Amino acid sequence: MRSSSWGAELLSGLRPSSRVVLSVVLCGLAVPLWFAAQNTYRFVEGHHTKTEGYVHCESGGSCYGAWRLPGGQRGNGEISGLPFAADEELLTDVPLYAGRDWAVADRSALLTGAAWEYAGTGIAAALTLSIAWNRSYSSGWRDDVRRQRRRRGHEHGRGST
Repeated sequence: MRSSSWGAELLSGLRPSSRVVLSVVLCGLAVPLWFAAQNTYRFVEGHHTKTEGYVHCESGGSCYGAWRLPGGQRGNGEISGLPFAADEELLTDVPLYAGRDWAVADRSALLTGAAWEYAGTGIAAALTLSIAWNRSYSSGWRDDVRRQRRRRGHEHGRGST
């Protein structure tokens, strides 16, 4: 007797439109995984450095600045996690963890963000698959398939005795 995988059973129990929706949602979960992988990469590949020159912060918004990386490379761009107010904008030598085009004030924020993104993706995938599984069971189609399998099993069983 051949046993089919749960994935095949899941897909066979869904209507074609539900299969498309399931595929789109599962593919959409790649976006938070991409951000989590990017934060993990940055956590590993970044460098401790300090700002060069002044940091410019928009009122209530993002901060921008420049920094020097090991090997003489210069980086610049948005600096995440700086709680500057307008009167603190003229500070220099702010410690950062940075790459060529990104910087954060706190390195652990990268790992925390990645952990939340990985956890959220896992929870969303489990929720999506459980909803799809319940829908495939509630469609009634699965019960029809099981009845047909039982009938075939009984027919084959009767013929062999």
